[in-house]
Amino acid sequence: MFRAERLMSHVEKQRYDGWYNNLAHPDWGAVDNHLTRKAPPAYSDGVYVLAGSNRPSPRVLSRLFMRGKDGLPSKQNRTALLAFFGQVVTNEVVMASESGCPIEMHRIEIEKCDEMYDRECRGDRYIPFHRAAYDRNTGQSPNAPREQLNQMTAWIDGSFIYSTSEAWLNAMRSFQDGLLLTNDKGTMPVKNTMRVPLFNNPVPHVMRMLNPERLYLLGDPRTNQNPALLSFAILLLRWHNVVAKRVRKQHRDWTDEEIFQRSRRVVIASLQNIISYEYLPAFMDAELPPYSGYKADTHPGVSHMFQAAAFRFGHSLIPPGLFRRNGECDFRRTNMDYPALRLCSTWWNSNDVLDDTPIEEFIMGMASQIAEREDPLLCSDVRDKLFGPMEFSRRDLGALNIMRGRDNGLPDYNTARVAYKLPKKKTWRDINPEVFDRQPELLDLLIKTYDNRLDNVDVYVGGMLESDGKPGELFTSVIIDQFTRIRDADRFWFENEDNG
Repeated sequence: MFRAERLMSHVEKQRYDGWYNNLAHPDWGAVDNHLTRKAPPAYSDGVYVLAGSNRPSPRVLSRLFMRGKDGLPSKQNRTALLAFFGQVVTNEVVMASESGCPIEMHRIEIEKCDEMYDRECRGDRYIPFHRAAYDRNTGQSPNAPREQLNQMTAWIDGSFIYSTSEAWLNAMRSFQDGLLLTNDKGTMPVKNTMRVPLFNNPVPHVMRMLNPERLYLLGDPRTNQNPALLSFAILLLRWHNVVAKRVRKQHRDWTDEEIFQRSRRVVIASLQNIISYEYLPAFMDAELPPYSGYKADTHPGVSHMFQAAAFRFGHSLIPPGLFRRNGECDFRRTNMDYPALRLCSTWWNSNDVLDDTPIEEFIMGMASQIAEREDPLLCSDVRDKLFGPMEFSRRDLGALNIMRGRDNGLPDYNTARVAYKLPKKKTWRDINPEVFDRQPELLDLLIKTYDNRLDNVDVYVGGMLESDGKPGELFTSVIIDQFTRIRDADRFWFENEDNG
């Protein structure tokens, strides 16, 4: 007799690498696809040379327009939980800033006597910048300009949890009852004794490389970057195991693989729901258009404008410290009796931090902590003290964001607005009349810095300056476009009643 419980055996398994989601275009949304464009690339030579060769140094722009006082609270009472969950969302759909091989090094010029990077007034300092990996078949002529690669799937498919590789995932699985491997208590992932290639960047304040086996074995190679991101990764791993236990209880005769795949589908569905209908409205103060079904002719690809500019607005919400709060709602102080852990003291050292602090305390702390104000300013821990590449340097995230846009050949701010069907700004004040009326000196500084060339403003700078309390008109349009396409193009989307 045919049993309904065995239907799971005949349900299509969604691939980990994103292939064959769209049956007519099987590579759409898959790992190592090109980032997409709505406007032609604006490389200085039309092929691959960084855009904006006649624009000011990104460090100068960051110092002038993204530097300010730490600790200004969110205008909308957004919490640090939302701010750091944004990094989970980013990691879920894109990884396109990693350097290629061989590394292509450029320099971000620093003014002499820069207060952070050239205190000795040597005049020869610079911020190192690695250009992103790209398709080697591009960047050879104006007909084939450089195109960077997305090393994640474009789908919201749990790749942050399960990775994009079945071999990688197999190292994480117990192959019993559909569970992912954990410690004896079932609360933490196992350590990376198999040496899966997680990012093991140098800890800036330690000044030496550390053993990769100390890291927790998780699906995204970047999860050890900061304690908040690592806490979310562990929380989602626990959620998978909770779901797997429920599935096994309901279907005692199912195999490990059947339990695992059903649990994975439930976890992916919950992640899709949270990101699309809870996180994004809270982040943008705007909602995605209503879902009207699967659209096989919609391309889900992550856009250059999204990856290198719009979604980086979330960096303005990141606080310089992380509070920890226990089950009695008491805040936990550091060993040095400070109220919070400095973010810049935990870069790439998150594993050791969580060996001392339960993730519950970080989750409670983030939920109790107001994020930074939604404005062009970045807190000092990311603006001056972001981790650097292998030479144990510190870098400026604001400058890196501007430089990444130039690396990707993004057009200027006004051209980007036109590409997203928004009117061009005709005067400098039009970018943000409310802010510039409050701070006329900021308007004068912007005009002077860009030599009064309104059509030469970096899209990240213009987009950040038009934002106040939430992403501005351009960034909101880019984000809505991106996540609407990801949702509508996904054959396995949880609201698609025909997805099996």
